[in-house]
Amino acid sequence: MTHKNKKNRLMILGGLASISVAVVLILIKTASFFVTGSVAILSSLFDSVQDLMTSFINMVAIHHAVQPADKAHRFGHGKAQGIGALLQAFIIVASAVLLFIESVSHLLRGSMVENVSLGVLTIIFSVILTILLVAFQRYVIQQTGSLSIKTDQAHYTGDIMMNVGVLLALLGTSYLGWTWLDGLFGIIVSIYLLSVVWGIMKEACAMLMDQELPVAVREKIRSLALSVPPVKNVSSLKTRTGGDNLFIQFNAQFDGHLTLNEAHQTLDKIEQVIQKQYPNAEVIIHAEPFDPNKQKGTKK
Repeated sequence: MTHKNKKNRLMILGGLASISVAVVLILIKTASFFVTGSVAILSSLFDSVQDLMTSFINMVAIHHAVQPADKAHRFGHGKAQGIGALLQAFIIVASAVLLFIESVSHLLRGSMVENVSLGVLTIIFSVILTILLVAFQRYVIQQTGSLSIKTDQAHYTGDIMMNVGVLLALLGTSYLGWTWLDGLFGIIVSIYLLSVVWGIMKEACAMLMDQELPVAVREKIRSLALSVPPVKNVSSLKTRTGGDNLFIQFNAQFDGHLTLNEAHQTLDKIEQVIQKQYPNAEVIIHAEPFDPNKQKGTKK
């Protein structure tokens, strides 16, 4: 199995794991709500429904992103992850706003909970299952750098915080009479989700708008190209991302006396050097003769 195929397989497994966990939690929380009538459990159930929606969008985005390039999409379908991340971000924002409004309402009026033991067991199971999912997602992100899985992990991490808050609210409201706990933790989680989703939206927009790679990465690419003799200068460097792939394009300049065959071999060597550092890079290089009179301003 090639490195790319392994990455694609991991991303698909990560998406399927998210959907499976969401379905299991919805079934358990639905049963728990009808038995306990707990508003806290209902809030957690609503959040799990949102999780299922975002995970489904995530899975569709990953399915399209891992498809190989075709005649209509020469650069592949990687940007589907950016579109999916934006859609998920909008759903998370809507959920965070609704959670904030509901939490403020609970904070103002307070509410007691019945059948606490079943609610506590439900939330403990939810937390354990979600922690296992987040741990697996972290592994997938380390191996693939997938924006879709990163977005999914963000709201499931928020779920852990929310469920811990619901658990404390259940205990505090029932045993200590602190009816304000439910609302307070809901407000904290909603603010956390909004802060996390902002970074995700920025990253997704950067991918969709073909934003250049960071300056440090561009300089690294330039130095790698210049390390291959007889390259004398690198100009018109352009970079962008498309899902998990990098696209790098530049002009490599060397003495005009090189034969076409020598120039071609040099370009192949430059591509190999860059792809050794960036295995997911697609490198497009144009050869041109070096002219010291035009060297000024070529480092772009």
